[in-house]
Amino acid sequence: MTPETVLVVDDEDPIREIARRYLEEAGFAVVEAADGDDALARFQSAAPDLVVLDIMMPGIDGLEVLRRLR
Repeated sequence: MTPETVLVVDDEDPIREIARRYLEEAGFAVVEAADGDDALARFQSAAPDLVVLDIMMPGIDGLEVLRRLR
């Protein structure tokens, strides 16, 4: 059985690292993105089951990413 995939989006490397570590320990596959543009691209390619999204990011902020994903 393939594990569920979580897309973790945050512009801060340490936050993504912590989230990735906990999620992988819980059995999830994790895809990371460092900004809104990368998040949109990785969402298309990975088709995650869940997105953990930072709201305050440079460029396309998390709210705009959410609007586009919906």
